[in-house]
Amino acid sequence: MSRLSPETHSDHSESGLTLVELIVAMAVMTIVLSIGTYSFRGFTNRNAVNAATNDLLAAITLTRSEAVTRGQVVSLCRSADPTADNIPATPAPSCTAAGGSGWETGFIIFADNNGDGVRDANEELIRSFADFGQVTMTGNANVDDALRFQASGFIVSPGNGTITSTNPDGSRSLDIVLSVMGRARIQ
Repeated sequence: MSRLSPETHSDHSESGLTLVELIVAMAVMTIVLSIGTYSFRGFTNRNAVNAATNDLLAAITLTRSEAVTRGQVVSLCRSADPTADNIPATPAPSCTAAGGSGWETGFIIFADNNGDGVRDANEELIRSFADFGQVTMTGNANVDDALRFQASGFIVSPGNGTITSTNPDGSRSLDIVLSVMGRARIQ
């Protein structure tokens, strides 16, 4: 048997990271995570605009369909209280008057018995949509507050209209374009 001298090393080598290697690895990881977080924020902003626009387009399509099915005027209006309790004595949720915020606060669909675009106590609430958070949704003068569809599916409102959905930083926006014939599309 031979004796190991102090100069002879065993087969077991030491493994691990030095402090410098650890700091470099953490710096690289921080940079990669920062880029990923920024990209994810952009993704969520774009997704919020897409979701809000698609929900409003679905509401417009449902309003038109209900007007044709019921054979009467059905309205879609923006509402500051779309999730309020529906009490027959007071027409809640109700339509929001001009000014203030846009469609992002929420909106309601109702059977508009008198065709005035304002929900009265005796008019049936068909569906309500709650607010859309940070997305802003503004319409031009023809579709600023409400849309009314005739039994034929045509818009009662004065003419064509556009509602624009935009995310908070303005980097993403989508338009819903409405024709007098009642057709709506996203562009």
